[in-house]
Amino acid sequence: MENVYLRLEKFLILFGLGDDFNADDLNRSYRALAKLNHPDVNSGVEAEMRMTIINEGYGFLSDVLRHRGTFFTDEYYVLSRSSVMRQSDPVFGQYKKAFTALQNAFDDYFGENGSRERGDIGALREKLASAKQEFSKVINEFPYSSWVDDSIDKINSINKWLE
Repeated sequence: MENVYLRLEKFLILFGLGDDFNADDLNRSYRALAKLNHPDVNSGVEAEMRMTIINEGYGFLSDVLRHRGTFFTDEYYVLSRSSVMRQSDPVFGQYKKAFTALQNAFDDYFGENGSRERGDIGALREKLASAKQEFSKVINEFPYSSWVDDSIDKINSINKWLE
């Protein structure tokens, strides 16, 4: 069975979240990932597997939120201290910038924030191309890590939208 702390780290990376995430952060990240990997855009088994992982991560991170302040989460923070490390990590900073650009692209397109660009596929593609550039910086400017690996996956998914 996979170590619970490794699962937490994996899903925090997938969702582009810091350890201090809240329910709004999680929901916003989930919506962006679900829209990016929607079966209407990304057909085939690969998209189904991604959505399965995204749904599993959402459930897991929701459980983490429900158990904040318990031994489980307190012990995680003591063992990893990743919240402090992540905030000052330049790779995380660039990844978070890219993930935020991805979220904003979908929020604007689907009218999540009252944007006038709702339904504007041209604006969406432009913003996704910009997010892709930001993810590319993670790949090109930093040594290989989980952040790089996930950036590659995000770029592959964005490419489906840009086809």
